[in-house]
Amino acid sequence: MDYERVDAVGYCFGTRYAMRLFQPGPCDVACVAHPSFVDAEELQAIQGPLSIAAAGNSLGGEFVCKTLLKIMCHESEDILAKTGQPYQINLFGGVEHGFAVCADITKLTIRFAKES
Repeated sequence: MDYERVDAVGYCFGTRYAMRLFQPGPCDVACVAHPSFVDAEELQAIQGPLSIAAAGNSLGGEFVCKTLLKIMCHESEDILAKTGQPYQINLFGGVEHGFAVCADITKLTIRFAKES
């Protein structure tokens, strides 16, 4: 089969690998949720549209999120703006790390973040 586009999706630890496929590589677009272990150099190297969904309650402490979320609030926007590539960052308040896959959908805030 012939494919016109290849997408990468990464959750948590998988964000690192989605980003690596996205830096001159086989991927045309990437979407990551509750990202972890991504550094500034990996953000700078993107070669297409990137969407990031992050948990607002992870900003203060979860060890797996510190690498990206430390820079996410302001620095990552500055980094991504300089790439000239389209990007989107959604910071979902009231949810914890893992909301996109391990969500208690009986809670409206968590369900909204997961479904978004």
